[in-house]
Amino acid sequence: MSSDMKDDQEQENIEREWAGVLGSVSKWVSSLKDGEDPSMPKEESDSIPYLGVLTSGKNIRNLAAQNPHYRLKKLAEANKEVKLHLFFFSAKGIDVEKKQISGMYYDFSEMEWKQNTFPYPHYLLRRGGIAKKYKERFRTFLSQSEEENMTRLNPSTLGNWKVYHYFRTVPSLENYLQETIISSKPSDLFHMLYRHPHVYLKGLTGRKGKNVIRVERTRGNNYHLFRYNASRKNVDTLVFVNYQELMFYVTRFYKGKKFMIQEGIDLLEIKNRRIDVRAELQRNEKDKIIIRGISARIGRANSPITTHAEAVKIDHLFGMVNISQEEKDRLVKEIETFLLHVYQETEKKFCTFAEMGIDFAIDKAHNIKFIECNSSSTKVSLLNAYGEETLEVSMKMVLLYVKHLYSKRMRF
Repeated sequence: MSSDMKDDQEQENIEREWAGVLGSVSKWVSSLKDGEDPSMPKEESDSIPYLGVLTSGKNIRNLAAQNPHYRLKKLAEANKEVKLHLFFFSAKGIDVEKKQISGMYYDFSEMEWKQNTFPYPHYLLRRGGIAKKYKERFRTFLSQSEEENMTRLNPSTLGNWKVYHYFRTVPSLENYLQETIISSKPSDLFHMLYRHPHVYLKGLTGRKGKNVIRVERTRGNNYHLFRYNASRKNVDTLVFVNYQELMFYVTRFYKGKKFMIQEGIDLLEIKNRRIDVRAELQRNEKDKIIIRGISARIGRANSPITTHAEAVKIDHLFGMVNISQEEKDRLVKEIETFLLHVYQETEKKFCTFAEMGIDFAIDKAHNIKFIECNSSSTKVSLLNAYGEETLEVSMKMVLLYVKHLYSKRMRF
């Protein structure tokens, strides 16, 4: 064979190899556009569910800047072992025309947050709200996703009134509830304060203690109002000399919208600091409801809420208030039964939950009183009372539950 023929043959081999490389690169880029995981064989990729975590636009921008929110970071770290297709997104990143989502994921090999395009997920976990201008887009996304059998692991919010209204129809929960009404006329608050020495006012929806007011009627028919000021991180105390002044303030505070009026609970106190309790429950990898932790929250003096409060394990609280061992054993048993019952009844009304925060109180007579449910708990009290390891286990359990659900779905 002449040297020219050899050169031509070598050139053909080089061009053939180069064409193969270009073909592989083209497929890789295409897989990125289609939202597939290019680092995983297709068979393996198809057997793993996508979990989309909805969060705020601010959190997405922070991920892009490699400055993740602590809890989002912990959830991503938990996925290193579970290995779901986990990504984070805001409503802005949803493309309802292409049915794709622009989101962020953590690349463990390069140890950095990266952007990618993903398909609509098999499972949705909400960890943040939606800006008003994207609500219609998000509603379209939900409608499209449900047609493709997407599972929501938690609803957007559990309206305070909807939950209370339903629980009033459950006889076994009746003793755990306080008298609660929706204000429909100016005299409603007056009559509630006539029946009860103090009441709580709450928005029909809301989280983190927003729009919560405590009102007390004094002997001289003055009214004391307490509200937590989040911007100044202190308690505002206002005094009204008559009912008309009080109602004028309350109406302006709630901007003319309806609000709940709830009989106050005679809470356990330590040095004028009221105490309530946050329990974290979740479904495990076997679909069983478990109690992850029960944290007593000790509020600021005179504050109507215990958000941003000191948190301790419930056992520690019992030691602080000198509850006998016999009474402690009784309370622990009743609390566990109560929590599981609340979780199950809430699911009957709304949907199955991957996890739930349940707020309740123990009054001075050691009765248990329900406060509210939270579909998207921040787990601050769990972290403060139980530490980082328990928080990490809680994060991982959500992922394992998703893996269990998908395995169950694939079998059928």
